[in-house]
Amino acid sequence: MSRHALLGLLCLHFTVAHAAGVQIVLDYTYDTTHFFGSGNPNGAAAGATAKATLEEAARFLSESLEDTLSPISTPDFFRSTVSSGIATWQWSLNFTNPTTASTTTLYDEDIVANEYRIYVGARSLSGSTVAEGGRGGFGYSYNPQGSFSASEISQLDNITDQFISSVTRRGEPEGEFANWGGFLTIDRDGSTDWHYDWTTTPASNKTDFYSVVVHELVHGLGFGTSTQWTDLVTAGKFMGQQAYLANGNVRPSVTGGHWAANTASTIVGTSQSQEASLDPNIDKGQRKYLTTLDAAALRDIGWDVQYLSPLPPGMDGDFNNDGQVDAADYALWRDHRGAATEAAINYNGNGGGIDQSDYNLWRANYGATSAIAATTTPVTAPEPAAGWLVLSGLSLGLPRRRPTGRRL
Repeated sequence: MSRHALLGLLCLHFTVAHAAGVQIVLDYTYDTTHFFGSGNPNGAAAGATAKATLEEAARFLSESLEDTLSPISTPDFFRSTVSSGIATWQWSLNFTNPTTASTTTLYDEDIVANEYRIYVGARSLSGSTVAEGGRGGFGYSYNPQGSFSASEISQLDNITDQFISSVTRRGEPEGEFANWGGFLTIDRDGSTDWHYDWTTTPASNKTDFYSVVVHELVHGLGFGTSTQWTDLVTAGKFMGQQAYLANGNVRPSVTGGHWAANTASTIVGTSQSQEASLDPNIDKGQRKYLTTLDAAALRDIGWDVQYLSPLPPGMDGDFNNDGQVDAADYALWRDHRGAATEAAINYNGNGGGIDQSDYNLWRANYGATSAIAATTTPVTAPEPAAGWLVLSGLSLGLPRRRPTGRRL
């Protein structure tokens, strides 16, 4: 099967599988400065790109979450048919207004089934903080007055129990995190030099918008911001079993609502190493995807998470899916030449089995990179006999000095 046919089937599978899952709904009501549009400091086109990138991050996370969340709506006014009793209910949601930083409270909002609402906006954030995100709060009340029959009392109890379950945990089991949603605030004062486009690689002097909004949306899902998180933190270690397994059977260290700085993992759904998305900082020029450790912690606090890869579809010739067409891909092709399918080269060849046509494809694309790898100067592909020399040379890297990162 060709790579393109396989990707088409995978996309179809994911669409069907997620039809009943969580949908992160981005609400721009409080983006009163129009950061995600004409009011962006870098212009309307930048605002539109920022919005598209935020929506891609929300789409990926939504696709990864398989939970089924109950709707939240205020029950209708209840009047006794046999006595003088009346009963009313009310609920409220509150969140940090992303534009003003004040607390905004809304009453009796309708949250449809599976909706997880995130209010987004932008304002000036102090110091090196580039964004903020978190879960929202809520409240509810039940106000019966007068008298009711025994059957009506039973009916009222059922209505109230279902109402409270929906407001407090969206119908999820006791102890698992669930909520109506949260908020996300972006720094807009010019101190952050944003790279807005999720489809391209950030330059070395830019802060990657995609990396930041994935991080903050996950905070909005309760990572580091919920009682389910804090209940699993003991003496600076996160005690969740899924995170323990994802971290090589070691309890990961935490600082506040983050992993300890520089915590390493792999990009979720792949074997590619990367610093965790949910550590507290990001370097300029760095693209960070959700990692296996991040996803495992979401499982520990109660989310049903599919370990889907966030990486763009593989490039032709990038046989190991690391975002670069290089000598390592040649080695993979050489070692599996003659295989009946392209599974060993991640279906990034020319279709069918692994043969000379895949080498020709690799050679034609040698030196290409995707958004997951640093931009490189185009180079000439080596002949097969020279592959080992190039691969050996690639292993001789200089120690990387980590620059001071921006806070998340």
